[in-house]
Amino acid sequence: MSKDKVLSQLRRLYTSNFISNISIAGAAWVLLLVSDGYSLIQVGLAETVFHIVSLTCEIPSGVFADVFGRKKSLIVSCLCSIMSAVVRGFLPGFGCVLVSIAFSALSYNFASGSDSALAYDSLLEADRADKYDGYISKQTIIYRISNGIATLLAGVAVIMGNRNAQILSIGLSLINLIVLAGLRENAVINEKKKISVMQRIKDTYKGAFGFLRGNRKVAGLIFRNAIVGAIDVLLLFFLQAKLPMTGIPSWSLGPLLFIMSMGGVIGARFARKDRGSLRKLFVICMVMALAGLATEFTGVWYLMTLGGFLTAFADDLLQIRSDIALNNMIPAEQRATLISVNSFCFSVIMIFMSPLAGWVFSL
Repeated sequence: MSKDKVLSQLRRLYTSNFISNISIAGAAWVLLLVSDGYSLIQVGLAETVFHIVSLTCEIPSGVFADVFGRKKSLIVSCLCSIMSAVVRGFLPGFGCVLVSIAFSALSYNFASGSDSALAYDSLLEADRADKYDGYISKQTIIYRISNGIATLLAGVAVIMGNRNAQILSIGLSLINLIVLAGLRENAVINEKKKISVMQRIKDTYKGAFGFLRGNRKVAGLIFRNAIVGAIDVLLLFFLQAKLPMTGIPSWSLGPLLFIMSMGGVIGARFARKDRGSLRKLFVICMVMALAGLATEFTGVWYLMTLGGFLTAFADDLLQIRSDIALNNMIPAEQRATLISVNSFCFSVIMIFMSPLAGWVFSL
């Protein structure tokens, strides 16, 4: 793949990332549920359903990407996002909320691993794999900024109402489909087309899990990254509901959540400079994440905001360093599958932590 084609590929992935995370309905889903009268325990249950579906479908979706194509997987992800918004916007009841959450999980599954595998192997084809750290750092910054802007407008989502917010999400997803349609598939995927589908599936599973069995270092890296990520996600989710209880003006919730997201932006910038031991980095990031979590119990809005900022910083710093290390270790033929194992581990941890967090944060 030529340099110009790779740059075009990466630009489309950057654009898709921004569009996917600018949705105010997605960023403020906890706030929208609470404003519709659902309890924090129900929010925790919805998050649990998300991770049960994610747990079930994460690895098969990674296999889909490695067998049928990373581009196809991203397009399926976008279609699932549309279905999630349609169900949440037009069908009433908590049962439909859970169905919507399930489609949202599938959207996450099909995108998880596919985008980074597509980017890494595109750079590899152009002999520019050393530029991947810059790519993943930019993608994380784009995610935090776009999601932060969407969160900043959380109050707008409530004013618009759930249905209008979901219609806006559908429109953004349709634009995203157009962006994704222009992506080029990786050569490693195109080379498999001569092999039967069943054989491709068998080879992918066998290669991926054979690799994991012989690489404990990779398994440990995945587990450590998932723990810090789970603390960050749960804290930022529930702070949407807890911060208003501190007596802050309603208009200030979005800006405070945006400030927290900026912690991830700074963490992503630091990640490009850090080259130390991943084990030591995990200990440092775990301490920061736990310190951030502890601030939630103070009931003081500025300490809680600082805690969210600190946890986001730790999460993105560790996640990027882990992502770079993981991609350098794994074979191209099973790249999306093995990256999906990372998300699988995250979902296992979240299934146990989400309802517990819902109960703890409701005290």
